Amino acid sequence: MSRVRAVLTLSAAGLFAIAAVGCSSSSKAATTGTSAATTAPTTPPAAIPTAKTVDQPVTYGYYDGHVDWMLSTDVSDKAQATSSKINYSAAIVNQAVSKFPSLYMVSGPAAANQPFVFGSEPGEDDYSPLWREITVKWKAGVTPVLLVRDDQINALAGKGELTETPTSVVLNCPIVKVTAATAVPTAKTVNQPVTYGYYDGHVDTMLSTDVTDKAQAASEHINYSAALLAQPAGKNPALYMVSGAAAPNQPVVYSTEPGEDSYSPLWQEVTVKWKAGVTPVLLVKDDQINELATKGELTVSPAPIVLNCPIVKVS
Repeated sequence: MSRVRAVLTLSAAGLFAIAAVGCSSSSKAATTGTSAATTAPTTPPAAIPTAKTVDQPVTYGYYDGHVDWMLSTDVSDKAQATSSKINYSAAIVNQAVSKFPSLYMVSGPAAANQPFVFGSEPGEDDYSPLWREITVKWKAGVTPVLLVRDDQINALAGKGELTETPTSVVLNCPIVKVTAATAVPTAKTVNQPVTYGYYDGHVDTMLSTDVTDKAQAASEHINYSAALLAQPAGKNPALYMVSGAAAPNQPVVYSTEPGEDSYSPLWQEVTVKWKAGVTPVLLVKDDQINELATKGELTVSPAPIVLNCPIVKVS
């Protein structure tokens, strides 16, 4: 399970190295061969920022009596996305909502400093960063107590002291730190490693939090979540990562972004490799990659791996 997050590094190795670096990419440039410049951008692309981390709003919750740290990045409800200032993504509902782990939210009167309560956490077999919202309400005349575990909530519901109301809303809220603490921290933000990538020539900022490959999760110190493969990897948008020779400072390339109908924080890893004898150019668009693949200048190889990498800033 992920306790500490690692900064994603740039790699110029092959497919095995790509799998080991999550959402990062190659920066080694080839110096000989024919050029693919005919498909290079007609205007200079945006520069990649140099910052390695970014501050993100943090939310706390209890799981089995201890405090976990969570990011809220995407939600399937458009009104909630607007009010919470996070991404709207209908595509994250990739299975029946009852299949997602529960995120309990107390509505109305509550114990002092009552945070969320998680129905799972990294390291559990059913952990997923995608959660179903469950509204918890204390019955009239009942004095609220601090809720710190899901079975406590279920027991109190069984006694008729509170109600649990499942909703149809799914949240992408990856847990980024599991602690042994029992007190809820006061910090409002948490510093996170950041990855940059191009979408249609501009730079978007992304976090890498969860992956369906156990070895990749371990090497990058991010969460392993088999539950993200609720549907085949190919049903998700593509995240293109260059392996081997590449143009200088080549980041990943996105096939969608927040605001597009197809946007999802869940991505299929797609490895891009330049053919021998072709001089790499900077890749900044998915249709540029597909055009070069059609011309036989590079190859694209989809992998059966799903990454939870929410885009947190569109520039």
